[in-house]
Amino acid sequence: MEELIQQYTDHAKNGFYSVHLSEISNKGNQAFTTSDIHNEKGVLLARKGVNIDQDVRQQLIKHKLLKPLDSHIGLKHQADTQTLINEFRLLMDKYPDLRVVNEALNYGAEFEKLLQLERLHPLMTQKLTVLEAQMHSEFEKSIFAAWLSTMIAREMGLGMDERRDILVAALIHDIGLLHLDPEIICSNRKLSAQEWRTVRAHVIVGKIIADSVPGIFPEVPRAIIEHHEDCFGAGYPFALNEDQLGIPGKVISMTDSIHSIRVKSFKNSQRTLGDITPYLQLNPTTNGHEVYRATMSVIKKSGLQPVRLRPDDCPQDYAKNLGKQIDILREAKQALDDIHENLLELSDRIDQQDVKQLSVIAAVTRRIRSTLHESGLLSSEIAQWLHKERDLSDVDEQVMGEFNEIELLIKELTWQIRNTVRMFYSYSDSDTTRDTMMLEHIETSIQSIQDIFNRLGGG
Repeated sequence: MEELIQQYTDHAKNGFYSVHLSEISNKGNQAFTTSDIHNEKGVLLARKGVNIDQDVRQQLIKHKLLKPLDSHIGLKHQADTQTLINEFRLLMDKYPDLRVVNEALNYGAEFEKLLQLERLHPLMTQKLTVLEAQMHSEFEKSIFAAWLSTMIAREMGLGMDERRDILVAALIHDIGLLHLDPEIICSNRKLSAQEWRTVRAHVIVGKIIADSVPGIFPEVPRAIIEHHEDCFGAGYPFALNEDQLGIPGKVISMTDSIHSIRVKSFKNSQRTLGDITPYLQLNPTTNGHEVYRATMSVIKKSGLQPVRLRPDDCPQDYAKNLGKQIDILREAKQALDDIHENLLELSDRIDQQDVKQLSVIAAVTRRIRSTLHESGLLSSEIAQWLHKERDLSDVDEQVMGEFNEIELLIKELTWQIRNTVRMFYSYSDSDTTRDTMMLEHIETSIQSIQDIFNRLGGG
């Protein structure tokens, strides 16, 4: 761990943070130096009181700094507690279903009080100010995570100290993104293996920054570096297992997943958090049973119900299409079985670096295969039922609801398998030492699954 953290220490000191500072200065919120800035050899780069403009930025980005750049920076306008409360209220207005959850669990006033009680260090509010200006969707996600994470923590029966640790960690869990190349972080194109490694480094950089905050409790930086781990050992950066993970990181990982589903997967649809249950049921142990049970309890207490969506085509065609997608999932499951067997066979004859990387892929394939089995989607009973229903001229609301749930399950499992394919691409594009036979197996598997899913449409 220490070696990896040391590798990214320079990013936390400077990196691309000066790019964001110069840009928010151009937007009207002046970023300026509060003390002289020197490089690691003691050479003066910028004097106290100068504006971080493009010229200063270019000077700073060329050098390794003696001290972290953020320790030299002041902002004309800096986020405060009221900024966070205002963003929270805007979030409730933007997503009415979140307001339903908030009111059903009587949590709004309590959350705002929690924000008021936690006096964030100026370094944290500096980062949140820059995040709000430069990556507003990430800032909004941080507020969402702080709100839902602390609500789940309350449902788990955690004490106030633990909940405040989770609040702080959730608010700043993605600030490491500010210190990485914006052309990669903000890109919509397919990223290379090296670029994906850069994106994933945000958890390490975030921990380094959090560690530098005076008086911060150790659970906060720990949660930041663990919020992309999972209990199967299939996460990053260290592929830790359940016993090695702290509760705050597990909770924030859960809320990040829910945010992605609600904001991205449900975008341009009528679906709400009431439709999140099938996703949770497919992943009951990813973040630990305790976190899962508390999250399910929050959704149940909210009273939100799944939205019954009727497709544009007729119910018979809807059922037929679901059956087709399940058939494709069945083929993908067979490909995953073959991949998993090949990985196990190869694990005894490859070097340790390959073993470590492939053990993560093996953990992912094992989890997806187990989830596919437990979902029941591939059972003969589901196939027979869909065939029966598509023979009917119409279906009632209950059956339509079951169709909707099956569709959600298919989408989640399809996403999980596609994500595994991306992991294979990342591995096969990397510059680590590889066994030739292993690489051939992986590339064949990639193409096999890609061909299968191309029949669903899209990449």
